[in-house]
Amino acid sequence: MIPQSFIQELLSRLDIVEVIGKHVPLKKTGKNYIACCPFHKEKTPSFTVTPSKQIYKCFGCGVFGNAIGFTMAYEGLTYPEAVRVLAERLGMVVPEDATERKKVARARTLFDHMQAAADFYRKSLESAPQAKAYLKKRGITPETAARFCLGFAPDAWNALKDVLGPTLYESAELEESTGCGLVVCKDATHRYDRFRGRVMFPIRNRRGQVISFGARTLNGDEQPKYLNGPETPIYHKGTEIYGLYEAADAIRAKKRAIIVEGYMDVISLSQAGFTEAVAALGTSVTSEHVRRLLKVTDTVYFCFDGDGAGQKALRRGMTASLPVIADNQEVRFIVLPPEHDPDSLIKAKGPEAFEEAMKKSLPLSEYFAKTVSEGKDLMTPEGRGQFLDEAKPLVAMMREAPFLRAQLVSFLAMKSRMSPDALEEAFGIAKPRVLAPSPETTKPRWRRGLTRPNTPIAPLPEAGNFASRILADFLSFPSLCSEFSSCVEEAFIGKDDTLSQQILEVWRAALAGEKPIGEPQVLLAMLEESPYYRSYKEIFSKEIVFMTPLAKARLETRAAFVRLEKERVSEKVRSLASEEPFDADAYRKWSEREREWAEKLKKIEADSTADIA
Repeated sequence: MIPQSFIQELLSRLDIVEVIGKHVPLKKTGKNYIACCPFHKEKTPSFTVTPSKQIYKCFGCGVFGNAIGFTMAYEGLTYPEAVRVLAERLGMVVPEDATERKKVARARTLFDHMQAAADFYRKSLESAPQAKAYLKKRGITPETAARFCLGFAPDAWNALKDVLGPTLYESAELEESTGCGLVVCKDATHRYDRFRGRVMFPIRNRRGQVISFGARTLNGDEQPKYLNGPETPIYHKGTEIYGLYEAADAIRAKKRAIIVEGYMDVISLSQAGFTEAVAALGTSVTSEHVRRLLKVTDTVYFCFDGDGAGQKALRRGMTASLPVIADNQEVRFIVLPPEHDPDSLIKAKGPEAFEEAMKKSLPLSEYFAKTVSEGKDLMTPEGRGQFLDEAKPLVAMMREAPFLRAQLVSFLAMKSRMSPDALEEAFGIAKPRVLAPSPETTKPRWRRGLTRPNTPIAPLPEAGNFASRILADFLSFPSLCSEFSSCVEEAFIGKDDTLSQQILEVWRAALAGEKPIGEPQVLLAMLEESPYYRSYKEIFSKEIVFMTPLAKARLETRAAFVRLEKERVSEKVRSLASEEPFDADAYRKWSEREREWAEKLKKIEADSTADIA
């Protein structure tokens, strides 16, 4: 794990304007910078970078974060990868524990071996007439082959031995279980190249490092036709996407990605002008594949072969999309004629035909309805029951798109002749109904010359309203956590409600280091692993709109603590007013204290007005 102290140091040295400006043209407006959002389609700039807080926010799609978050989202990197990339740019060395250092060093070694093999395969293609003839037959130009670094593995048992050296070739570095999988080891005396006599497709990660290979046979009867590299410490089929490195810029520029079935589909589409095409790797499309693409763009198209197997894969793409799609994103499905795949359609009818197929693609909702209702007689109760039984688990997956899910439920309800509320209840996704409390009255009484309130006592504003301001101000100005530390201890320690726990977590994070945190982007980075992190981001992103100055935030926080204490005292007064037997002395004492806190609050409000003026 990367120490939080290093994250703080990294963020304090980074300039978010410089980080984002490398990828997005920023225009200065007052104290901030604006641009068209790189994460969704827009004509009017709503993407704002705030240097004073070292954060960015899009007021169109809602994306928000610091320099690390932008690097993760824009370059499709994990948190540790983004930290390492930014640290390298500043010449900083990431201080990782021994296990992590060993893991990183190991990965770099394997990357070097894979790159050496890729260079060898690429050079071998130059003297492989059969492989070049195959690519020419498939319509792949030398320029496209170079762009995707295509190569050829010689049809020899140990061709890599001369390239990598006999010592390395005999080591575990190249084996499947412990290394990069280039060599198959049957036993101590039998070792041979995994890929032989095949056209090679290097698979690169988002940083352009070769992590595996796909290989296509040149012999029509050899099985498998495509041979994929095994799982290794640097390659995981369920998360990696073929062609994403090559397509990343096009995906951002065109605001869309096209998922197809295989290597040749990606390459053919790219050559035809659809440079935003990518593919899953030797496995069905997973939710992680879709999630990774939806971090780069808000629109994803699925396009598989038009035959039965391709249509099953299309449905699996829908199932993979449901848990990760958000309401501001779009997933569409291109249904090709049975005789075509993307490559054959373009070769037969040209790129225009594929563009037309994209225009006729079905949105997720329509494809969902078409797929789930297929083969069912919705005119009978039994058919409608089968329809809903198939739809139920799919609808339950939709955790990130409540509005889209509600629309689907309404559609399903109409088709099944039920009300949306009844269907939500049947699906187990209905929200619990909260019953309004019954009104209570308080009778007036007399006790020893003191009058209890003779009208129902109106409840004070909820404490959460005041505590919410404290949380928002702490997130915007972490230095306030130190200023009001004693107040936090008195007001929130020992409380177990969510808001109190959030305030305590933010307060502890701000004061956890050798010196208190002063920058909000550093504090948010400290809270990245918190289960409340999404709430913190939302609160802070809303605060950006108001641009509250520190002086006002300080007064707000002080007033909020006074209001909380006044409310506590007022509640005590209310409790004493209804107790039996009535304690007049205690009631008088707490009433006086209530008046004192009211005066304090009045003074703070007056000071606030004077300071703002």
